[in-house]
Amino acid sequence: MKHLFSTLALVGTQVLASAAYAQTPPTDKAAARAERKEQGTEASRAFKPGEGDPKPEPRAKVSKSDRAAARKARIPEGAEATREFMPGEGDPIPAATAKLSREERSAGRKASRSEVARENKAGQLPSFSDNYGGK
Repeated sequence: MKHLFSTLALVGTQVLASAAYAQTPPTDKAAARAERKEQGTEASRAFKPGEGDPKPEPRAKVSKSDRAAARKARIPEGAEATREFMPGEGDPIPAATAKLSREERSAGRKASRSEVARENKAGQLPSFSDNYGGK
């Protein structure tokens, strides 16, 4: 046990000493900051392949009439695409539901409320306080 603590104390002392010597002295901070700033500006100017090309390829400008003609050519395709049903988008025309009269809707609400009141009195509804989900 003593060997373990003495070994840990020696290792800890070495770590603290190396950390203390690794720090730059206060007089050297300005020079270190200037060096890092220079490295940063140089790195921002250098092109790295994974970052994309900083200067995009030049393209000829397209006239307004050409853009308008391209838009007109795309209109029929877009109109047809909006009319078609895409399975992943859901059904654009929902199924029609039966219209209920005012009395039927009122009777349905009263039945639902009476059922909830009965369950509440019987203690079957969950408590929404600290023990959410408990009865």
